Amino acid sequence: MKRFLPLIGVLLLSCSGNEQVGDVYRGWKSGEMDIHHIYTGHGEANFLILPDGTSMLIDTGDHDPAYEVFPYMTKPMPDNSRRAGEWVARYIERVNPHKNKVDYMMLSHFHEDHMGSMSSNGEMTSGRNPDYKLVGLAQVGEWIQFGKAYDRGYPNYNYPKPISDTHIENYRAFLKYHAAKYGMQQEKFEVGALNQIALCHKPEKYAGSFSIRNLASSGEVWDSKSNTTTKYYDLNPGNIEGSLNENTCSMAIRIDYGNFSYYTGGDLTWGVNESEGNYVYLEAKAGEACGEVDVCKSNHHAYADSMIEGFLDAVKAKHYINCTWDLQHTQPKILKRMLSKSDCTIFHQYLWPEQMQKHQGEEWTNKVIEQGHIVVKAYDKGRKYKIYILSAEDEQMRIKAIYGPYEA
Repeated sequence: MKRFLPLIGVLLLSCSGNEQVGDVYRGWKSGEMDIHHIYTGHGEANFLILPDGTSMLIDTGDHDPAYEVFPYMTKPMPDNSRRAGEWVARYIERVNPHKNKVDYMMLSHFHEDHMGSMSSNGEMTSGRNPDYKLVGLAQVGEWIQFGKAYDRGYPNYNYPKPISDTHIENYRAFLKYHAAKYGMQQEKFEVGALNQIALCHKPEKYAGSFSIRNLASSGEVWDSKSNTTTKYYDLNPGNIEGSLNENTCSMAIRIDYGNFSYYTGGDLTWGVNESEGNYVYLEAKAGEACGEVDVCKSNHHAYADSMIEGFLDAVKAKHYINCTWDLQHTQPKILKRMLSKSDCTIFHQYLWPEQMQKHQGEEWTNKVIEQGHIVVKAYDKGRKYKIYILSAEDEQMRIKAIYGPYEA
């Protein structure tokens, strides 16, 4: 029998219409925006359905649980019978109004827990010129066809330094095949652009009420006050000496629908030096560009190097979503800091039972809610939103809890 861990710190449990805990999640309908934070235990994956049915997959990571570098991976769900990319593809086909057709794919940055690892035990394609291993996003592509792809490197993959390793080359081989086979396009992600990532199906219906702002990519960050961007890596030659911290190059966006707002920024952490040698935290700069939001996907899984005060002070989110796959992603110090900055709630995809026993009785545990797929639904023209916890132990899409409704 599969064991379901109890929810920790349920603040508000409510139902809307015929929705009940234990029911199958009814899914998206026109005029709603669903943001699915999909749990696999192998890496991060997020799937968005926008108000007109436009869809976007952001990342699909795939680390092998047997990979020695990460001995503390969280429990894979539903199980290890399929790799993460296949679980994610099956999830998409259940909830996507256009089934296997997804309008956008975005890779936030070039790390294996977001795109797939060559160290994983995946199959190799045959006769695709070049062939590639079916891991992460590349494996999702065996079932899902994408209209347009964004990543931080296109078109030259050389900024702020040449971008290449076996994992990246595998990902690029997948892109090449899908461009030739299905006509998928790639487009340079323009930092500061408003609605470069646009609604595809009925944009006129949501004109003036829906937008996506490109905040950051490859160390370039938009300034909302001057409407200009700064390439922070260019400020000091020393910034490109030695190895590059890929997390600093993560892509970040802000989504607005009516009054509702949402931030996602991959693993954006740390920073670089300005011309005088002063250190600049790019995470804080992206937070300033974003401004206050209702819901924020935590940077870098809310790991020990993320969610700094400058970022938290800027976004002031009511709810944070922590996408986890490593037991080290549960950092009480960081969770306490997040909670100290505002009257917020943290949704955490997985908490190790032993961790919760260790910290039982500590105040922060009452505002950290787990476990499963976390779905944010904005509705009523973006005036309200709810947050759902769905069971990840199987593919039934059963509702474990409903939080809200909240005023956006």
